Amino acid sequence: MNYEFPLVFFTVLTQLAVGIALAAAWKERRADGIRPGDNPNRLWQGAFAAAAAGLLASLFHLADPLRAFTALSNVGHSWLSREGLVFGVFAVLLLARCLVQARWLSLLAALAGVVGLVMQGLTYAPVSMPAINNSLPFFLFALAALILGSSFGQEKENSLVSLQRLSLIALLLLLLAVPCVWTSGNALMRATAAAWKASVPFWGGVALLALGLALSFLRRNATVQGLVLLCGILLTRMTFFGDTLHTAGQIGKPF
Repeated sequence: MNYEFPLVFFTVLTQLAVGIALAAAWKERRADGIRPGDNPNRLWQGAFAAAAAGLLASLFHLADPLRAFTALSNVGHSWLSREGLVFGVFAVLLLARCLVQARWLSLLAALAGVVGLVMQGLTYAPVSMPAINNSLPFFLFALAALILGSSFGQEKENSLVSLQRLSLIALLLLLLAVPCVWTSGNALMRATAAAWKASVPFWGGVALLALGLALSFLRRNATVQGLVLLCGILLTRMTFFGDTLHTAGQIGKPF
């Protein structure tokens, strides 16, 4: 099974970066959780590290990583090129925010991250994969960003805890409902539903997300919750890339 690990890590890490950037911008606006001795740049540094690691991971998906710049050559027609460009700009803005403390820069970086999520939702919803040729990828990616950002961006008790729980419940319900919906679709969608339901990473990811939700209500350490949820999202993302069937893979196979 080809789980496309470069894309798994690229999408999850960039969504982690977007989530942290949104949490940091929100906390700055509300001056939430900033106390004497705190480093207000810590979240922005974490977001930049995650974005840089995600972009680095994406290079391993290319046939020739040293010519990665050519992936940006078709911005006018390719969502993939637009995605790469936007996340490159996003990483530069995060680095700038680490160096310069300015609220307008925080807002701009967070906005660039949201645009990047939209680009990802369009990039990974190809016509050749009817099961996800819709808004599902965007909702999966957006919820992942909100979950990870609210997990790693929270400090003790603040407004991000409620966001984390609501986003987790929404993602769990979506992951469990989608394969059931696919069973009423065409043959390729039904086959994708069966592949997801038979996927060990899928059920492992769902279990870890449920555990993360339980830890949230038990008020366990936010970092531990974040790591559990990060692993859960990585596992379900493996299913997204590895167990979603492509029309080309079904050539010559009668349904």
